[in-house]
Amino acid sequence: MAAVAATLLAETRRRPGRLLLTGLAITVATVFAAGTFLLGETLRAYLAATVVTTPETTAVVVLPQRMPEDARGADLVARVAAVDGVTDAVGVWAAYPTVSGAGSATTWHLASDPMNGPLTRLTGPLLQGRLPAGPDEVAVGETTAARTGLAPGRTVTVDAGDAAPRTVTVTGVVPLSDSGLNTLVATPDTVAGLGGSLDQVDVAAAPGADAAALSGRIAAVLGVPDAVRTGAEQRAAEVEDSSASVTAVLVGVGVFAGLAVVAGAVVVASTFRIVLTQRRTQMALLRCVGARRGQVVRAVLVEAVVTGLVAGVLGLGVALVAGYGLLAAMRASGAEGVPDLVVWWPGLAGVLLVAVLATVLAGLAPALAAARIPPVAALGVADAGDAGVPRAGRRIAVAVVLAAVAGGLAGVALAMPGDGSLALVVVAFSGMVAFAALAVVGPVLVRGLVAVAGRPIAALGGAAARLAVANAAQVPRRTAATISVLALGVGLTSALLVGIQSTRSGAERNIAEQFPADVVVSAADAGSAASLAARLTADPRLAVRADGPTVFVNPAPGVSEDVARTAVEQGAGGTQGLLVQYAGDARAELDSVLGTAQLIGFGLVGMTALVAVVGVGVTLMLSVTERTRETGLLRAVGLSGRGVRSMVAWEAALSGAGAAVIGAVIGSVYGALGAKVLGLAEGPPALPFPSLAALVVGVVVVAALAATVPAVRAGRVPPIRALQEA
Repeated sequence: MAAVAATLLAETRRRPGRLLLTGLAITVATVFAAGTFLLGETLRAYLAATVVTTPETTAVVVLPQRMPEDARGADLVARVAAVDGVTDAVGVWAAYPTVSGAGSATTWHLASDPMNGPLTRLTGPLLQGRLPAGPDEVAVGETTAARTGLAPGRTVTVDAGDAAPRTVTVTGVVPLSDSGLNTLVATPDTVAGLGGSLDQVDVAAAPGADAAALSGRIAAVLGVPDAVRTGAEQRAAEVEDSSASVTAVLVGVGVFAGLAVVAGAVVVASTFRIVLTQRRTQMALLRCVGARRGQVVRAVLVEAVVTGLVAGVLGLGVALVAGYGLLAAMRASGAEGVPDLVVWWPGLAGVLLVAVLATVLAGLAPALAAARIPPVAALGVADAGDAGVPRAGRRIAVAVVLAAVAGGLAGVALAMPGDGSLALVVVAFSGMVAFAALAVVGPVLVRGLVAVAGRPIAALGGAAARLAVANAAQVPRRTAATISVLALGVGLTSALLVGIQSTRSGAERNIAEQFPADVVVSAADAGSAASLAARLTADPRLAVRADGPTVFVNPAPGVSEDVARTAVEQGAGGTQGLLVQYAGDARAELDSVLGTAQLIGFGLVGMTALVAVVGVGVTLMLSVTERTRETGLLRAVGLSGRGVRSMVAWEAALSGAGAAVIGAVIGSVYGALGAKVLGLAEGPPALPFPSLAALVVGVVVVAALAATVPAVRAGRVPPIRALQEA
């Protein structure tokens, strides 16, 4: 076996370009998988440093929400402060009142902070003014100040609903993360007096005190052990809670990374098959000199291990360079808070192992096929072709079983309750089984594809197109492999388009139900709403309707939304307790979120599509080499170099057309399923037909472009080669 493997590896060293072509798709897929892993670890480390709100000086935390309702009041802080060993106890209060006096009256976040001492949560030095101290003083967050123009000395009115509205004075601007809501900060007593809820009690202990022992004493006093945890436990829980959303995102990213590896394995399987077909005589000679079938299989798998190892290491290197380079570029651009790249070498070793295993599994079927090459093939009398569709009946039966499994998994995903992330993984696995069915039945489908698409393509391209159609039908396994990997990329893109469109349609329906008008104003009572409606009706720029405590406002014909917004704010000025909501803001937020999701999604899909395009180019490059004698014969009988190039391009276009249609259909189905299990869409799926049509056309063009280099190489084959290799 060692001698056989050495012979094959010597051939690899003699022609390293063939090794690079075989492993190129795995290299690209490994870059994606390793990049996803590095991204996930870096994000988690960044979260650990930024999302923790409990100060490091907090030794113990009490969680009032885990206690009986009658034990969650302000006296809870006093009870905790009286425990032996506690040096300070501060309640963390929060309220969401209506705030007026800084634009339209809207809901704000009112947070508490002791303003000084070891338990303060302020993340940086005071930016302007001074910190609030009295019951009628507040500080404003930095982002909120920039949005609203609030500055020290300004006043706003806070209406918590349960108590009379209170006018408070802004004394300073502090650095805060406002999470999109306008934010004010006041002392704990002030927030409690404005109807705030007690979310947490932070406890400080003497330096060197045992936090676990202090936690036990507090739990004994309160009688609710589950409501008490150490500060370290609370900070770890905050990281875990924040990481949950990131984990959900990374699950989706990981699905794409896995699909990229699968696509790379399909390409590798195809290229291994073509390479081993080209080396048919070498394999037969090894059989002639005594090599057994098992030795040939093991030797080919050793070559696959080397290919996967080289491609995987190269992919890891590119991912690391890209990761360090991206973060360095972000720092150079002036971005703040850019984290360091987290490299967990055991995890990257796992990625490398997956790359090697994927390559070995991809090379298994070609290795078994190579072992079946008869020794007589060394004499050139055995059939060296790769044509025909063996065992068509068996392929159809296996494909039917796989399709049934895919359908069953899709049904399981739809029936799964709770977390949609797990259901999404099941949907993704169902999709992979469906594409496996396509790969199995592909050689049989190629005949149908040629029958349907062959005639119009032959009519468009003339003799070169007719030869391309004939080549596709003659070697259906090669054509089917190209179609399968390209259809995977098209399917992912189609799924993304349909999923986003379904999500958008469902969200727009919800916005239409929530906002019957462009502007919705909620007043304290029906009388206030009627008074406001009367004032707004006097403005000819507005169309106004009141319904109980709610006023609905639309722009008058010919009036822009911005003008109507200004008119509403002018008419509502001075009225307390109003909540003004704009449908345009909701739509803008939807467009922003979906736009970002679409950009990220296309970036992820693009990597898998790149693997697919690489597969098309590699497969065509190797097939051109495989058909050198055939191409020379065509040149000898009068086909020009341009005609040969056209033939290869038309063959790629035919594969692209088949992959585009099949991928778009399967992807649309799974895009709708994904949106359904994630709860992002209601009702029937929304199909973006113009985008899908553009995708189909674009894939055909890209496939033809991927054939550029192989086509040029084929066009340079001289007619004499047909005689040299005869």
